[in-house]
Amino acid sequence: MFKSDRFLRTSLHIISVLVILFLLTKIPGILAPLRAAFSLVFFPIVASLFLYYLFRPIIRKLDDWKIRRPWSILLLYAAAVGVFAGFAIWVWPILRSQFLNFSDNLPQLAQNFSNQFQMLLLKVQEQEIWGTRINDIDVGVNLPQQLSGYLENVINSVSNSLTSALSVVAWVFLVVSTVPMILYFMLKDDRKGYAFLLRSAPMKYRPTFRDMAKDIDTALGGFIVGRVLLAACVGVFDLIGFLIVGVPYPLLLVLFIILTDMIPYIGVYLGAIPVVIVGFIDSPASVIWLIVVIVLGQMLRNNLLSPMIYGSALDIHPLTTVFLLLSGGAIGGFIAILIVIPSYMVVKIIAIHLYRFYRSSKLARPNAR
Repeated sequence: MFKSDRFLRTSLHIISVLVILFLLTKIPGILAPLRAAFSLVFFPIVASLFLYYLFRPIIRKLDDWKIRRPWSILLLYAAAVGVFAGFAIWVWPILRSQFLNFSDNLPQLAQNFSNQFQMLLLKVQEQEIWGTRINDIDVGVNLPQQLSGYLENVINSVSNSLTSALSVVAWVFLVVSTVPMILYFMLKDDRKGYAFLLRSAPMKYRPTFRDMAKDIDTALGGFIVGRVLLAACVGVFDLIGFLIVGVPYPLLLVLFIILTDMIPYIGVYLGAIPVVIVGFIDSPASVIWLIVVIVLGQMLRNNLLSPMIYGSALDIHPLTTVFLLLSGGAIGGFIAILIVIPSYMVVKIIAIHLYRFYRSSKLARPNAR
């Protein structure tokens, strides 16, 4: 009877909360300020957490050298400022020039792509199959016309995206300005924060909480550091290959490859699409060499770098990854795609440990009714 009453009360509380949330969504204008406040808090915390796991191995290495945490963090910040200054002096002008050149030439690039495709189509149509020219076969599809319409839609989408990106620059600076302060306290008090959370947990739950927190910490740290190192190494390899092949906008294309390489499994294909398109516009023959560069980079990544950095593959099925990425993209765009995999890893670890705790508790009192 007691268990039934407790289940009923818990169910009523959950239903009440869901009803309140549903009613709040029906009030005009109430979600906009809440969404804005959530964005201002959520993104700095996520960015700080990402940088925390990225920089923590360096900080702990400095701990081994008997350097106090505040000084090691300041040294890390000084090194980061130096890297940022070098990027702004040597890399940013080239990247900015390529970006502006690419955005200005988008219509011409689309036209060139259409022309190259039509020339390729004409060459294919001149070929014969069983004594009949392909050009004489009526397939009922005007590919160049469809391609031109598709490219026009792509150009409009890219232009709108560029305009939207420029309109949020001020918001980005506002969010990023809070990250160094949050990151400083994360790096300085990480062990204290963990100890505080462990003490806050009830005594009987502490072993489960400790093991769960350790697994989450290991999974997030390995995923973030591993993805960044792999993306950086593959990016350097691809940049050298693109410069040798002579593809236009090499730095811009490599930056896109690095960003998409943070996405497991399908990131390499997303990053290769603009490379193949730009290479096809410049010279159809260069597409083969660009594909060779990308394939060699992935072979280096999968066969040499991944075993060294990860030690083992992600414990996520590829189909699960694809489903998560599609769901994240539909819900929150590119940012959600980047965070959906680590979020799934955290939820999975929590569910596993809660189930283990439930099973152990049930086995500890088999005669309970």
